[in-house]
Amino acid sequence: MGAAGYVTGSRVLIETEKTRVYVDAGLYQGPKYIEEKNFQSLETDPSKIDAIFITHAHIDHSGLLPLIVKKGFRGPIFCTPSTIKLLEILLPDAGRLQEEEYKFYSKKRIERYELTGPLFSEEDAHKALSFLKPLPFGEKLKFRDITAKFYWAGHIVGAAYLTLKTMGKTILISGDIGPRETIFHRQREKAPQADYVIMESTYGNRFHEKKDYETQMKKAIDTVTRKKGMLLIPSFAVGRTQLVLYVLYRLIKDKKVKPIQIFIDSPMAARATRVYLEHPNQIREDIIKGGFLEFMKSKAVQMIESVSESKNLNYFNGPGVIVSASGMCSGGRIMHHLFSRLWDRRNMILFSGYQANGTLGRIILEGASRVKIFNRELPIRCLVDNINAFSAHADQDGLTLWVKDLSEKMPEKIFLHHGEDEAREMLKTRLEEVIKSKIEIPRTEDVYYL
Repeated sequence: MGAAGYVTGSRVLIETEKTRVYVDAGLYQGPKYIEEKNFQSLETDPSKIDAIFITHAHIDHSGLLPLIVKKGFRGPIFCTPSTIKLLEILLPDAGRLQEEEYKFYSKKRIERYELTGPLFSEEDAHKALSFLKPLPFGEKLKFRDITAKFYWAGHIVGAAYLTLKTMGKTILISGDIGPRETIFHRQREKAPQADYVIMESTYGNRFHEKKDYETQMKKAIDTVTRKKGMLLIPSFAVGRTQLVLYVLYRLIKDKKVKPIQIFIDSPMAARATRVYLEHPNQIREDIIKGGFLEFMKSKAVQMIESVSESKNLNYFNGPGVIVSASGMCSGGRIMHHLFSRLWDRRNMILFSGYQANGTLGRIILEGASRVKIFNRELPIRCLVDNINAFSAHADQDGLTLWVKDLSEKMPEKIFLHHGEDEAREMLKTRLEEVIKSKIEIPRTEDVYYL
């Protein structure tokens, strides 16, 4: 139902003789032509869906839940306990954003989709939260004629693969697959055997860089320490911020850099970090034993939540580090920090991952000399760099290894999902070299009888 040819909007309908369930219910995110898909009529009456399984909390896998509940869904929504904790943060925020965006919709757009209000509201999001039901990793759930089970995927806290057993067949849905070699999260579980596999292909045409991220981070901190400036790190609130904090912690602990004040200026990132602290079993064991949790609770890391505290950071001259959302500089508090510090040669921007086409992050990274923020044109005089080694997704090699781990019994068929067409085609070619399973590249609303 979604993400067939895109890396956003994941949603799959699985139907048996007695039961109809969604696996994931993601919002489309990105350029306007992709976000427009959120306003199209739902293909299935939500009141006729019996249950929903959510693999993890990222909005491209969960953000449609408030709309589906608004349209009449009344069944259980199953996900891992830590995913519930994150959804309690992310879904109301998504509702607030929808309300804010509606205020700026054009009359033409409102008329085209016959809108009487935002796609969904913060109130709708809170209502959706009331349908969440915890299903811990490794526990079996019998729901009508389906038996479900979650497995640790190593992507973000709470992220899972899902197996659904029904009518003598097993379907494995990957959700988002974490990398084989992890920096921060506990290594992903080996995927279980299945007759059919629906797997993501986000990085099906890419390979992660093998750069020394510690050296890059050390160089950045040394630079702002010497100049008594500020290091700005645009970062996604869930997963990426916590990984960045760990790298900073390790450099300080090993005395590779001088101690430096760290500010987490994102209410969502601060709350998500607390979820991580509540679920240390999903972080690498050596990190927990090494004292990372104690560091997170120390005065070395300040969680900035109020607007007034955030504004006060403008008067902190450094040296220091500000980690703030959003990761691609498409909104959030990072915009205010860029506005205040782009022009100052003492400062530095260190991006923590991929910057999509058209985003402010991409424009800055590609070497623009001036950018417009809050309708004011600003010169870019600070240093700019990017670390590309932090992805929470498996690359083509990692995805191939994930499938090869199923070697005891290869699936009859693999459906490549949640990926752009080029990525899906390249991953299909690679997989056909190593396995004999039939590989499908489905389109939106394609139907398969298993």
